[in-house]
Amino acid sequence: MRRGAELSVLLQLARAGLWGANRQRVGLWYHPEYDPPGMAAAFQLTGLLPNRNQLLLGKLLEKRIIRRRHVRPSPLASFADLSLVHPVEYLESITRPEMLERVYGYPVNPDEAEQLLSAQRRGVGGTVAAAQAVASGQLEVGINVGGGFHHAEAAKGSGYCVFNDVAIAIASLRRSGYLRPIAIVDLDFHQGNGNLRIFERDRSVLTYSLHGVVWDPDAAESDFGSLLPPGASDEEYLRELRATLPKSLERHRPGIVFYIAGNDVLAGDRLGTFQLSPAGVLERDRLVHRAALDVGAPLVVALGGGYSPLAWQCTANFISWLRTGSTRARENWEPDLRSKFSEIAETLTAEALRDSPKAETQPLVDSLTEADVLGDLGRLAHPRQFLDYYSSQGVEFAFEKYGILPKLRKQGFTDAHLVTDPSDPARQTVRIISGPEKNILLELVAGKVSAAPPAWSGLSRDLQFLNVNWLLLQHPSAPFGHHRPALPGQAHPGLGIAEDVMELLVQSCRRTGLDGIQSVPSHYHGAAVASRWAHFLEPEREGRLLAMRHVLFRFHLWAASEVVQTGGLLLEDSSPVKWEPAIQIVPVSPTMKTYFESSAYHSRALEECQRLLRAGLHVSALSEQARPY
Repeated sequence: MRRGAELSVLLQLARAGLWGANRQRVGLWYHPEYDPPGMAAAFQLTGLLPNRNQLLLGKLLEKRIIRRRHVRPSPLASFADLSLVHPVEYLESITRPEMLERVYGYPVNPDEAEQLLSAQRRGVGGTVAAAQAVASGQLEVGINVGGGFHHAEAAKGSGYCVFNDVAIAIASLRRSGYLRPIAIVDLDFHQGNGNLRIFERDRSVLTYSLHGVVWDPDAAESDFGSLLPPGASDEEYLRELRATLPKSLERHRPGIVFYIAGNDVLAGDRLGTFQLSPAGVLERDRLVHRAALDVGAPLVVALGGGYSPLAWQCTANFISWLRTGSTRARENWEPDLRSKFSEIAETLTAEALRDSPKAETQPLVDSLTEADVLGDLGRLAHPRQFLDYYSSQGVEFAFEKYGILPKLRKQGFTDAHLVTDPSDPARQTVRIISGPEKNILLELVAGKVSAAPPAWSGLSRDLQFLNVNWLLLQHPSAPFGHHRPALPGQAHPGLGIAEDVMELLVQSCRRTGLDGIQSVPSHYHGAAVASRWAHFLEPEREGRLLAMRHVLFRFHLWAASEVVQTGGLLLEDSSPVKWEPAIQIVPVSPTMKTYFESSAYHSRALEECQRLLRAGLHVSALSEQARPY
């Protein structure tokens, strides 16, 4: 029997209710082409983990939650499949690199264009295959470990979405004879404008959405759509979902539910401003599954967005619950690297880090001046430890053991060496230098500071911070390019070790009893990147950043920073909203974490965010026209 005829028979059995006794609960689709090398630029610009699919599947296999037989290879969607939704003219045009540039927001060469198109076609193929397996009764839940390309309209792509996989899967089912109503439940942070336009006049397809931003103000309205405010919590989000989704599905009575399970609703997401926890996201997923089951509809799941280290782990939580019934969700907001560094820290003894006080400075011998010599003599008379703890050898030992120096050697800086100067307690210096020109790769200027807590906080003691006055990380010979654009204030590209250095400083705070790392980001992009784990000490500043991120969501980070830097953020009265540097803290101590997690802090931050949005905070028309995608 031909595949199409076989599927038609299975669909007839499904409509007649003669299936389900032996069906599997969960099936997954994936292909290595989901992660093409050409996507590296997009990963860098958005914060998407380049290996999130491998991390997800690897963890599920390691814990034996799934077996390899549960993961099926995603087929390459055919031209005939794509043309069910997209006009031939569009399909022909999108093969040109300059057309893909409009979708991805950066220049694409021919090789990259081929990889990106293959990745998208595999993503479409995974959703189509999952839909067919669900419709034929083989599965209760079919999960595409990718897909969710909900910004692609019939003749226009945007937001990294070239083809609309859900729309194509629905069209494929209709072509095979599936006539029952269908629902799209889109819980990505960004509203899915593509599905709204494609199904605007198709009353057999319900479009349901909870979102934080409207991607295209001119898009059609969803059958049910709710725009939630920045900073929406578990409670707010789940309350709206419980109140609206079951009723929407009950009225529509779909035979299949397509679920775009975007994890960019998580707190700390680079491109989202909601504050959901992993437990909240898992409860969201369970609510969708339960609502679908209540109307007798199986699920087809596509992942959509998710631009934080915890995004793939939330998907793992969902799949684990489907397979085992476990409702445990990881609540550790610390980055994975911190766990690794914490393990290393346990192996480093105080003796190894504090010995050799007699060599507190290591100046470059061939660059000494008379002033250097006299200065060194003074310091030798009054030796000082870095942060009153580390010897200069101890600092070097830490950089070596935490893997920072080895990473630099792998980049070709084989002679990289470390120089410290702890003589000024407020501005202690660590430099990593390389080459005969003594190029500076890293320069850290830091010291310990005390700060009185805000009067409303209820904290009873002064706070102690590692104050980072200056941190420079640069590759002196690497060029900028469209894959590595210059950020405001950058003279050279970075080295890819910023997170490593931050985690080393976190371990230093733990070892020396400090509450956290204090810095004053001079540009928007520095604060935006750090906002995954750092918060402004003053909640009003936190709210200001949240409002800025909310209106800049469609811009790549480098472009967003340029908008802020050039006065492209305006209030309704046309007054500019400039970047104002302020103290930002990476919390380390329980005291500091409790402060940032308090309801009082969050309330004050959200109040300021809403004040700016009510005042009409927006991107100027000129800056909007220059938007990369």
